[in-house]
Amino acid sequence: MLKLFLSFFLSFISAIAFAANKPTVYLLATGGTIAGTASSQTSTTYKAGSLTVEHIIASVPGIDNLANIKYEQVYNKDSGNVTLSDWLKLANQVNKVINDPSVNAVVITHGTDTMEETAYFLDLVIKTKKPIIIVGSMRPATAISADGPLNLYNAVSVAASPKSIGRGVMVVMNDGIYDARNVTKTNTMSVETFQSPNTGPVGHVVMGKVSYNEKLYPLAYDAPFDISNIKSLPSVAIIYENVGVDTEMLDNILKTKNLKGIVIAGVGDGNIPDYEKNFLINARKKGIVIVRSSRVGSGEVTYDYNNLDTTYDLIAGDNLNPQKARILLMLSLLTTSDVKQIQKNFYTY
Repeated sequence: MLKLFLSFFLSFISAIAFAANKPTVYLLATGGTIAGTASSQTSTTYKAGSLTVEHIIASVPGIDNLANIKYEQVYNKDSGNVTLSDWLKLANQVNKVINDPSVNAVVITHGTDTMEETAYFLDLVIKTKKPIIIVGSMRPATAISADGPLNLYNAVSVAASPKSIGRGVMVVMNDGIYDARNVTKTNTMSVETFQSPNTGPVGHVVMGKVSYNEKLYPLAYDAPFDISNIKSLPSVAIIYENVGVDTEMLDNILKTKNLKGIVIAGVGDGNIPDYEKNFLINARKKGIVIVRSSRVGSGEVTYDYNNLDTTYDLIAGDNLNPQKARILLMLSLLTTSDVKQIQKNFYTY
């Protein structure tokens, strides 16, 4: 009887010691395909944000061997329905959790449609060196060979790794680790959809083993963007260039109430047609800040291409795609409308 008691006691102590040596990873669930269900295992249509965080965690065997897992449901929706208010709510919750000394890292489950935007927004506004990992899936939980469980296992592995400290917000999908600035969704269906066309992944994770390449961009956790007392973000529109854009439509955009900025997804190197030059002049007269991005999908937008930036007081978007250029412009406009300063932000963050 004594031997049985001692054996149980030693096992109990070992379990406590093992748990104490593991990092604590806080899982914030927001919905998406990873929480989605379909009517059949082969269906390509499904309802995102159907399962709770408890269901998602239960689908990942061995996740509790990687870290002590804490969790909560922030919201549960299709990421196509995420709003700017949702971003502020999520960022404030991340800040609250990450400032807890007992928490070593945060993992956020998220839909893939707007994952890259949420990742970049959080990268710019969260001030920490603790790992923040965003993860999702391309197949719902009910699908044959659902990718969500392994993606989440890998995401927790990356979050729990000391190698991940000080690397900013990252996306973990399909064994790849991607920095928030460069990652983008490139395919509507493939599990390999997330790529960084300009730089490639910053690392890889295979069944929990984490390895990193050299970090290519300055970290953004010291970026000068503070949303702690912000209730709303400046209004910024995206205009997608194509042959024969209706200039009357452009003029109507300038009538939008409280419009503070515009990102133009230009052709090629962020080029803008000559017949839109009056639109640029009128927008700048109204104090609307304009960023040139590109609809191409990869590559840099060259500063002052065709003398556009110096002539019309525009900003070159560097290699940010239009949706991420919008995020950086919104945050920059919280503190300044100075074009030169905002241009520096685009080259820095």
